[in-house]
Amino acid sequence: MLRTLRDRLLKRQASLTSAEVFDSYVARLPRLQNAVDAIGGWSCAFPPECGVSAGEIEAFDDSRICWAIDCFGSLAGRSVLELAPGEAGHSFLLESAGAHVEAIEPSRAGFIRCLVAKEVMRLQRTRFWLGDMEAFLRETDKRYDLVVACDALRRFADPLAATALLTRRADALFIHTPIAADGAPAAGDALPRRDDLIETLRDAGFSKIREAESGPAAALSIFARK
Repeated sequence: MLRTLRDRLLKRQASLTSAEVFDSYVARLPRLQNAVDAIGGWSCAFPPECGVSAGEIEAFDDSRICWAIDCFGSLAGRSVLELAPGEAGHSFLLESAGAHVEAIEPSRAGFIRCLVAKEVMRLQRTRFWLGDMEAFLRETDKRYDLVVACDALRRFADPLAATALLTRRADALFIHTPIAADGAPAAGDALPRRDDLIETLRDAGFSKIREAESGPAAALSIFARK
């Protein structure tokens, strides 16, 4: 019964404009589920102990990020730049490993979900920024211990040029991205080819490159270090 009422409320919210949603009041007891329901469109599921219902993807226990952390070593006190954090599941894993995280999210809705997730997961050492990732990478001179770009390269017009920008920000990178099939166009294509991506990293001085052994053939998880 309660789930049915909640589903009806979410459907009603979906028909409202953003201004109408955020100008309205909540006539329920204060709780975390209200914040989750305020934005809607969630893809990821929060851990059961949080007691909230959102999406279904298990991003708060993502084996790709756990593998990247294992490749890097201790993140205690280290600085991490995360691109396209989505719903903060990976941010949570990085902070839980001891890192101080700066995350750049280009989507307004994604940014708000990150802020809600920050409250739900009680993140203390993660800061989310709303803005253009490429503009940030071109303008900043800040260096980090690690850059994490999980499913972020597809947000760039030229993923290889974006990779080259990433190599200026840290001496260790984790990249997960869909890749083009052999024989597909390379430069400027929406999906990079594996060999071109690795060549870009090597050209930037990243000599220690590891590929995750598991995962779909159409995607690449790679950890690179100078």
